Amino acid sequence: MVLDGEQRQSLVTVRSLGQYGLRVGVFGAQRHTPASSSKWCTARWSGPDPATDASAFTRAVDTLVQRGSPRVTIATHDGSIEALRASRPRFAGRTALALAAEDALKATVDKSRTIELARQLGIAVPRTVIVTDSAELPSALEAVGLPAVLKPIRSWQEEGRGGSRFRAVVVMNAAEAKRDLREVTIQGRAVAVQEWLSGSREAVSLLYANGRFHARFAQIAFRMNPPLGGSSVLRESIPLPGDLVDASERLVTTIGLEGYSEVEFRRGADGRPRLMEINPRLSASVEIAVRAGIDFPVLVYQWAAGLPVGDQFAYKIGLRVRWLGGDLRWLRTTLRTQGRPDVPKTTDAFAQFVTDFLRPTSYDYVERSDMRPAAVATRDFLLQALRG
Repeated sequence: MVLDGEQRQSLVTVRSLGQYGLRVGVFGAQRHTPASSSKWCTARWSGPDPATDASAFTRAVDTLVQRGSPRVTIATHDGSIEALRASRPRFAGRTALALAAEDALKATVDKSRTIELARQLGIAVPRTVIVTDSAELPSALEAVGLPAVLKPIRSWQEEGRGGSRFRAVVVMNAAEAKRDLREVTIQGRAVAVQEWLSGSREAVSLLYANGRFHARFAQIAFRMNPPLGGSSVLRESIPLPGDLVDASERLVTTIGLEGYSEVEFRRGADGRPRLMEINPRLSASVEIAVRAGIDFPVLVYQWAAGLPVGDQFAYKIGLRVRWLGGDLRWLRTTLRTQGRPDVPKTTDAFAQFVTDFLRPTSYDYVERSDMRPAAVATRDFLLQALRG
């Protein structure tokens, strides 16, 4: 069973597992999602969204486990993972949740723990100061410099019965920092104030199980929405960078982070990589890994099911994958936020957007033998655009 049918990575997972020979059911907040529209989906259900009612979501998943007895249940969104983490015992012996051990998850979802561990291992991180209120802000900005990045320690924050995701924001001056800090420190949330880095965004994806690595993959993100560091909308597979792989593997083995992980870095003006975060779940960028030859969803299934995990290390270099809906949003955001860090000039933005249609590129959602998900995703994009 694959949860979070609205997510791009859920569609990739359904397609991979279906082609692997498994019967795959999809659960989402809506019945007709890109993942549930795939020809590889054999059952679909809709129910509570963990963002609005985590307890109701968990109960719904529990009911589906009772009915269908899925060997493995895969969550691909922060909200569903947080909901299931709190209820692991109720699923024990009934379905294998494709989640890393609790101690490992704690070390990755809390960025202050991740930063501290990286420092202990001698892995470079951006200059960072943790603050909880505006009184600590001036000294933090002095330490890291401007522009600066305000990043919540935990991206997913529980709120009432549900929760929401908080993204990093870039600030140009002290007034902006004070304003944005107030928004993300509600209920005493800690925030990391970090230096802004101007270099390339690169990531290493790994599958670690049974004390060794079974797969490695690397990519570079050319554009993201929001531009500072949201979801990648154009990325390319690259050869494994030695400095990134070494740092990533030391982090994963030290944490004991079994299953899939995506370790994200950004290079500074000096070309040295700094650790940004560790993502312990299948992310949307897994699409490019699968298309390049590393089938992480199948490996995650094998690991979670207790089966022998295969080895996949060879992949196509130079493969480009584009999320067109996200790229259109990137273009709109770019036009509205001229002069901000990571935002190119209007003419450059248009030139990048248009010329990338001329380069060989694959597109998220689009697979010739399974086109219904692309149609559903296009419908959802247009409806959202009409709503403003």
